[in-house]
Amino acid sequence: MTANSKAIRFLLHRYLISSWASKSRRSASAIGVLLPVLGVAIGVFAFTVVLSVMGGFVTNIKSHLLNMQAHIEVVSSERAKQIPENTELMEKIRSLSDEIVAISPYQSGDVILQSGSRGAMARLEGIDPTQAEGTLNLQKYISDDITLNILNRKLPAENITKSDLFPTVILTLDLMNQLGLHVGDSLTLVSTVPDDGIGGFAPTQFPVVIAGYINSGHFSFNQKRVFTSLKTANLFFQNDKSWLGLQLKLNKPLEAEHIAKVLDKTLLPQGLRSKPWTESNSALLKVLTLERFGMSFVMLMIILVSCFSISISLLLTIRRKSNEMAILRSLGFEQSDLSKLFLWQGFLIGFAGVLLGLLLGGIALYFIHNYQIPFITTSYSSKPLPVLIDIYEIIFISLGSILLAMLAAVWPAIEVRNLDVIEVLSVRN
Repeated sequence: MTANSKAIRFLLHRYLISSWASKSRRSASAIGVLLPVLGVAIGVFAFTVVLSVMGGFVTNIKSHLLNMQAHIEVVSSERAKQIPENTELMEKIRSLSDEIVAISPYQSGDVILQSGSRGAMARLEGIDPTQAEGTLNLQKYISDDITLNILNRKLPAENITKSDLFPTVILTLDLMNQLGLHVGDSLTLVSTVPDDGIGGFAPTQFPVVIAGYINSGHFSFNQKRVFTSLKTANLFFQNDKSWLGLQLKLNKPLEAEHIAKVLDKTLLPQGLRSKPWTESNSALLKVLTLERFGMSFVMLMIILVSCFSISISLLLTIRRKSNEMAILRSLGFEQSDLSKLFLWQGFLIGFAGVLLGLLLGGIALYFIHNYQIPFITTSYSSKPLPVLIDIYEIIFISLGSILLAMLAAVWPAIEVRNLDVIEVLSVRN
């Protein structure tokens, strides 16, 4: 190690650490170090907490989507066109990829739920209860230990004195509460597409009984869906032995887009196409990506502002220590040595800020993940916020913050190179 390198280490220790021991310098040098460190720490803390919470939030949403929806849907290439019942087609599609673990037909359409004077819009989904157990992970969300097979039965309504039996439905808990109903009550399905009858223009009305409810813990899902048997749905929509499409479950749902392209090579010539779950939820996924980008941009601005404070602090140091800089130059310090001194100060301030920010962020994430904090409890779940710490994101944030801190020190490093030794010493004398 050269003499100049040892001198740089001594000066770094003096400017960044020893200044805290002297009361006379504490208000200037020490505070000039503390504020930039805190600025970087706050930026890294906010970046770490926001990205980890948002990462957990997005992962939680995707988990719900993959549990409650098919990974791929096979539908007609023509919008809303029905597919005739064809078990051979199901077997053929299943043979196209080893990643397909289950397949089941479905029917779907908009419906109005009516109970007395109350009503609500929903999505009616007709499924084959036996086959849908393999494609939709609904069983663990259904109430009262009932199974999907109850959709194949007809039950009496508890809120009607007649002893008639009605087709059964399973609806979400939010819908049931919105309509003021309970398990065993009846309600009426009203078509959103009126029929042309003898008496004019009248919608189809179809009485059913609530056999159970689903509570997924996901706000958007809990609001809109009603399940019934495929046979009941076809009767309501007046479709004779047809499907809206087929639902597929995959071994690797995150590869749904790639598998869909493989399936399309065979399906498109037959007037069919495959629709991966990412396409069905493209609007939601785009919003989540945009929100994540926006929050990252805001956090980056916080770090940039703190790096600007590093530049100002180091420039003030040059002004306060100009005599010392001039004396060092006269003792043999090169311009490059002085530049290195300030670049190292920028690096160490950034490094200290990153360490402090990561420590505070880790503590905050621990409490967020393990304790239910009332004012940040999610609207879609009563559990604490989900947290997903991505080590690569943490490394990127840390290295990026240190690099920005060093870049903030470039301006002071250039300024100190341009210091006029003779002028500074003559003014001092």
